[in-house]
Amino acid sequence: MTILNVKTIVSAFAALTLTAGLAAPALAMGSGDKYEDHQVGVGYTVYEPDNTANLKLTNFTARTDCPAGVDAPLIATYGKKSGARFTIEEGNPMCSDIGVGESVYSFKVDGKKAQIYAYCDPSVITNCTKDDVAKYGGHVTVVMPAGPGLSKTIVWIETWGGKKYLTWQQLVAVTKSLTPVA
Repeated sequence: MTILNVKTIVSAFAALTLTAGLAAPALAMGSGDKYEDHQVGVGYTVYEPDNTANLKLTNFTARTDCPAGVDAPLIATYGKKSGARFTIEEGNPMCSDIGVGESVYSFKVDGKKAQIYAYCDPSVITNCTKDDVAKYGGHVTVVMPAGPGLSKTIVWIETWGGKKYLTWQQLVAVTKSLTPVA
C-alpha cells in the first residue's frame, strides 16, 4: 500500500467520523420528541413525564427572556383552559418566579424532596390544606438529579389557568413519573 493510499484511507475515515459526529445532534433535533430535541441545546437535564394525568401536550416552548448565556428553560403545557390543565417548567437557573402559595405537602422523588404549594386566598381560607390544590390551583417544586455531563434541574409543575385544577395526588403522580431524556 502506498503512502498516497494510506492518506486517502485516513482522510476518508476522518471525514466519516466527522460526518457521524455532526449528524448525531441533527438527528436528535428531528427526533419527533420535543423534550429530546430541547435536551440537545441545554446543559441541564431535561425530564419528561410518563404520566400526564390523561391530558395531551398542547404547547411546548422555551423561555426567551433569559439573560445571555443562560440555557432557556422549557415550558410544556398539558390540557386546555376549558378543562384541567398543568404546566411543567424546567431549567437551571430559572428566569422567572413561580406563584406564591401555602406549603401543604412534601414527598420524595428520586431521593429529592418535592414540595406542593396550594394557592389559597388567605382572606377566605384560614387553614389551607393539600385538598385545596384542586379548588384553587397550586404547584410542585423539586430539584431533580443531574444526568451524566449535565447539571441538575429545577422543576415546577403548576396547575393553574384552567377551569379545573389537578389534585395534589395527580401532581405527585406526574412528578414521580419524570424521566430524564438524556
